[in-house]
Amino acid sequence: MKVHWSRAAQADLGRLHDFLAQHDVDAANRIFDRLVGCPRLLLQFPRRGQKLSQYEPRELREFRVGAYVVRYELSKETISVLRIFHGREDRF
Repeated sequence: MKVHWSRAAQADLGRLHDFLAQHDVDAANRIFDRLVGCPRLLLQFPRRGQKLSQYEPRELREFRVGAYVVRYELSKETISVLRIFHGREDRF
C-alpha cells in the first residue's frame, strides 16, 4: 500500500504551519512533523478513525492527531490524504 498526499492536504500543512509559526516556531515545527508522519500510522492501521458514511461508496475516514483532523480515502492500494485541519475549523 502507498500513501498519496493531495494538493489540498499539502496546502493545509503549509497553511497550518504558517499560522502556528506566527506564535511559536518550535511548536509549529513539532506539529508539522507529527502531521507529516501520520500516514505511517495509516500504513499500519488503514481503517483507523471514523468512517464518513455520507461519502459512500467511497471509503473516506478521518482521525485526530492532537487537535488536528486528518481526512483520508482508502482504496485497495492507496491511502490518499485529502485534507488536514484544526478540529475547530469549518470542514469542507
